[in-house]
Amino acid sequence: MNRPSGKVVVEIDGVTKRHGGASAVDGFSAIVRRGEKVVLVGRNGVGKTTLLKALLSDAPGMPRSAGDIDTGTVAWGHEVSIGYFPQDSTGLITKGMTAVDWLHQWDPDAHRQDVHGLLGQMLFSGEEGLKPTAALSGGETARLLFCRIMLQKPNVLVFDEPTNHLDLESINALNVALQKFAGTVLIVTHDEDVMDEVGTRVWSFAHDAIADFTGGYEEFEAQVG
Repeated sequence: MNRPSGKVVVEIDGVTKRHGGASAVDGFSAIVRRGEKVVLVGRNGVGKTTLLKALLSDAPGMPRSAGDIDTGTVAWGHEVSIGYFPQDSTGLITKGMTAVDWLHQWDPDAHRQDVHGLLGQMLFSGEEGLKPTAALSGGETARLLFCRIMLQKPNVLVFDEPTNHLDLESINALNVALQKFAGTVLIVTHDEDVMDEVGTRVWSFAHDAIADFTGGYEEFEAQVG
C-alpha cells in the first residue's frame, strides 16, 4: 500500500438495487473496518456482483456509475484507495497497445524497467511484455489487471471472481498475497481455500437477504450446518 486508510473503510446504509422489478440487493447496511477481509458467498445470480457495483458506484478513484445503485448511501472513509478486479474484464484493456505500454500509463512516472519487472513477476517474461493487448488470453488479461493493481498500491481490494482465469499455482499465489495484505479486502470467489484462509468476515446471500457473519468461512459453515 502507498498508505493505510482510516479505521472505518466504508459505511453502507440501506443499499438497494433492483433488476427488472426484483431486488437483487434490498436495504443492505454494514460498516467495514480497516484490515477486514470480507468474503461474499452464495450461488450465482443472487446479487454478489450487484452489491460490489453498488458500493463502487461513487467510490474514490472509480468511474461514477449512478445506475448501479437505486437507493441508500455508501460513504467511503478517509484516505481510501481502491484496486478493483471485475468479473467481466471486457473492454478494460485498450487494444492497439503493448502490454507494457498499457500498464505504464497507470503510473507514467514509473521507470520502464520497473514496469517490465512488475510484468515479469506476473509471468510476462522477456519479450512477452511487448505482446499486443489485442492478443492477450483470458489468463494474461487477468495477470495484467493484477499488475495494474500492484502498480497503484491501493489499500482496499475489491475482487469479483479473480480466480476464474488463473491456474492452480497462480490461485495459490493470490491466496498467500491476500492473506499477507495489510489492507481491506472484499472478495467474491468460489475457491474454498481462498474463502477459508483469507476471509475474516462473511456476507452470505440467501433467501433474498444478506447475512453478515463476523468470523472466518469455516466457522460460518460450521454455524449454518
